[in-house]
Amino acid sequence: MIEWILIGGIAGVMYLVIYKYEQKMDKMQELIDLNKSQINKNQDKIKDNHERIDKNFGRLDEHYNHIEKLWVAFPKKKNKQEKEEEQDVKD
Repeated sequence: MIEWILIGGIAGVMYLVIYKYEQKMDKMQELIDLNKSQINKNQDKIKDNHERIDKNFGRLDEHYNHIEKLWVAFPKKKNKQEKEEEQDVKD
């Protein structure tokens, strides 16, 4: 008789544990679904930002090319030794 009471008690406890677990899983699934909808809503913003970054990258590349051209065209500064050597060569 005691065995049947223990078996019934264990079955009841297992039922309660499984029931509580299922409730928590249902609540978590609702939260996951809610977060998925928010993620999908933000995907549009992410795509817009990527497009804006791509446009700005092209502009930055043009600016860097322009800066490099200016740097190459800019005459180098001569130090005192080079100036003296040039004057000696001219004389």
